[in-house]
Amino acid sequence: MTFPEWKALASATPKALPILLLADGICESGTESITYVRLAQHKLPLARQVWIDGKRVDFLIGRRLVVEVDGAAYHIDPVRFELDRSRDARLCAIDFVVLRFSYNQVIYRWHEVERAVLAAVARGDHL
Repeated sequence: MTFPEWKALASATPKALPILLLADGICESGTESITYVRLAQHKLPLARQVWIDGKRVDFLIGRRLVVEVDGAAYHIDPVRFELDRSRDARLCAIDFVVLRFSYNQVIYRWHEVERAVLAAVARGDHL
């Protein structure tokens, strides 16, 4: 979408402007962008594309809660699947809590994602 197209969309939907302004290109996929917009509404201490132990994570909430969002393609690539699980284990070994969600969860079952993230924050997993 070009800037004039984006500007026209923003002008036509003033109620959506705060949400549209969150689309700043930092997230690396549409699924991550959707996750960010939805989580940002909860006013969590949320950072995107954070480097931890030489690798980037999709989201970091507070100091310790990592949220990873897998696109649909990752579920059919067994090598990528295993690499992600190894990375999750490494993060847990250095005192991070990792929550990983699928494309289907983010798009079709957001309530599962939201409930898990908010429960982790309520437990203090992000501190």
